[in-house]
Amino acid sequence: MRIRYTKEAEESLIEIAEFLYYRWTEKEILDLYAELENVLENVSQNLVVYQKFSENIFQALIGNRNVKFYFSVNEDEIWVLFFLNCRQNPNRLDFLK
Repeated sequence: MRIRYTKEAEESLIEIAEFLYYRWTEKEILDLYAELENVLENVSQNLVVYQKFSENIFQALIGNRNVKFYFSVNEDEIWVLFFLNCRQNPNRLDFLK
């Protein structure tokens, strides 16, 4: 499956990475990206079903459960929609509904 990132996903991931750069070790940040890749691989192979956020949007926790990311899946693509630090205001997700 092809993996695509929305502009919002790219911007929110950069924002989180910059924030974590000052609070986490380099290994923890690399682990976050590895977990992201692992979840996307599991989704592409239909190995794991993740919690639904809304009708066609799923969510997964990564980074020692500190970061949620939201994605949708169709026949041949996974769309990564947004990343949210679990300490951020969940109202930032209103555009996904």
